[in-house]
Amino acid sequence: MRRHHRNLGQLLPLASIAMVVLLGFSALAVDVGVVYCTRRRMQTAADAAAIAGATALRDGQDYTKAANDVTSINGFTNSKNSVAVTVSEPRLASPYPSGVTYVEVDIKQTVPTYLLNVLGYRSTDVGASAVSGAIAGPACIYALDPADSNTFSLTGNSTVTSQCGVVDDSTSSSGLSLSGNITLTASSIGVVGSSFASSGNITVSPQPVPNVAALPDPLAARARSVAPSAGICAQRTGNSGSENWSGNIANLAVPAGVYNGGISITGNIGTVTFAAGNYGNNVYFNGNGGNLTFNPGQYQSGGSGDSITLSGNTATVFNSGTYTFCGTVDIEGNNTITLQPGRYFGGIRISGTANVTFSPGTYILAGGGLVVTGNSTLKGAGVTFYDTSATGYAYSPIDLAGNETAVLSAPTSGPLEGFLFFQDPSVAVGSAGTTVVGNSSSTLDGIVYFPTTAITYVGNSSGTGYTVLVGYTITMNGNTSLTINNDYASLADGAPIKSSALYE
Repeated sequence: MRRHHRNLGQLLPLASIAMVVLLGFSALAVDVGVVYCTRRRMQTAADAAAIAGATALRDGQDYTKAANDVTSINGFTNSKNSVAVTVSEPRLASPYPSGVTYVEVDIKQTVPTYLLNVLGYRSTDVGASAVSGAIAGPACIYALDPADSNTFSLTGNSTVTSQCGVVDDSTSSSGLSLSGNITLTASSIGVVGSSFASSGNITVSPQPVPNVAALPDPLAARARSVAPSAGICAQRTGNSGSENWSGNIANLAVPAGVYNGGISITGNIGTVTFAAGNYGNNVYFNGNGGNLTFNPGQYQSGGSGDSITLSGNTATVFNSGTYTFCGTVDIEGNNTITLQPGRYFGGIRISGTANVTFSPGTYILAGGGLVVTGNSTLKGAGVTFYDTSATGYAYSPIDLAGNETAVLSAPTSGPLEGFLFFQDPSVAVGSAGTTVVGNSSSTLDGIVYFPTTAITYVGNSSGTGYTVLVGYTITMNGNTSLTINNDYASLADGAPIKSSALYE
């Protein structure tokens, strides 16, 4: 009996110890489960916030606020409930890709324990982090019309090869329309509609994916933030009479002046130079041989017509500086001409067999657009043609309607990086559409951006570096052979259209 009580006395302490151990394990299991669930929610919040932050940073918005808003929506508000959210823009070395902007989101929270509290462990720290950065977007052809048929249309004998994807935003079952002898190859093809329309000898690879979610204009935010301002063209009061020179002109220095009857120079030319200043109303030049030089200033029409008309076959140079043209710059004949950036109220019109070089910079086409007919040659690196309107000058499209050779490329850095043809986003839907006709020697490296108007490609245009097409509608017809590449190595910020990806 005495032995039994002695054994019982030994068991009670052992049982108590065992109960404490079991309680500890149970508390550990419960609290570890709570911590695990909290960290899983925290990681989801960090991932989403990093992507939101990277997207905001890419669009020039407040990435810190964007990330914090997302963590808050997911239950982790900075400085509340022992939560600390840190948002940063780290510079990451290899193996992370270079030339990419990153956003890192770190979330930490002190979480109270439950059963472990009995053992003296009142709280534990939980943390999660995520890094997101930009990657090239999957598509480079966007047809934005949300409802109509033929939003992206290929007709005739068209071969289009795109190294990136195609997005057709129309809900119409014929939003993507292929008719004739058509070959369309892209990395991906997505249509918002339930199907697409095809008739004729059609080859499509891969097959379009129907019922995809509509993607808005991928450049809208950036376009609004960097769009130049045309301002107003103030025509200056003219003097009575005119200035005229003709015949054999060996050496002429044209004095600045605005004349109601304009300025006219014709004949056989040696050297003609316009000093810096204001000229008008209309400078008419039709010379043979020699050299013609313009210097910065305002050249005006007087209210209608051309500001400058250049005909003949004289080598013409506009020296660098600030130019305003109040009236169309009309280039005719066999001229070899170097133009400068500036404000072109009334646009630029080129005909004949002119050879035109556009110096680097922004050409603001305030009404009149850019119209090219004939067999001219256009060259320009680092150029942007901004197509808009202004007081007294109605919007007019880009119209490359001849058999010109166009070798044009957009700026590789700066606010207008990548923009080659850039339509003012405020232009009304349904305004006149743009046409690009080129030959097999043409290259257009840059963004062709007409978000509220139509783009038509005709002929044999090709791109060696990259081309991005964003149009309200996009049509390719006739004997079109178009290659759209996606080599963005020349651009300081990489692909113009980006999406965000998690890197860790």
